[in-house]
Amino acid sequence: MTLRRRQPGEYEQIHVHKVRFVGEQDGLPETLLKNKLTDLFRHEKNVARAYLVRTDLGNGHGIVVVLAVRMKSAPDKAIVPKVGVVFASIFNPPEHLDTMFLTEGQEAELAKVCKPFFEQCQ
Repeated sequence: MTLRRRQPGEYEQIHVHKVRFVGEQDGLPETLLKNKLTDLFRHEKNVARAYLVRTDLGNGHGIVVVLAVRMKSAPDKAIVPKVGVVFASIFNPPEHLDTMFLTEGQEAELAKVCKPFFEQCQ
């Protein structure tokens, strides 16, 4: 499941059937984003791991950057607006960051090309 922002404060849930993970998205602004998201996720006990990854969602939009999150239990959509606030504090407000809740199988595929920038201590 992937959540995409439609309008500020409004999100749509999209289901993708085939995801291809390309590699980690990294750079100076991305490092700042990862640091701020790490601060957020430390207080979100349901977040197990998080990745900032270049992804082909198979929807004809090419490669997009996605925040991929593995939860300890069921996906918690309440983190999406919180992520949006962090993202908007760094990047141009009209831009958005899709959030993907990973399954175990998807995370295994992702781990082949990208390491998590956040991992919750057990």
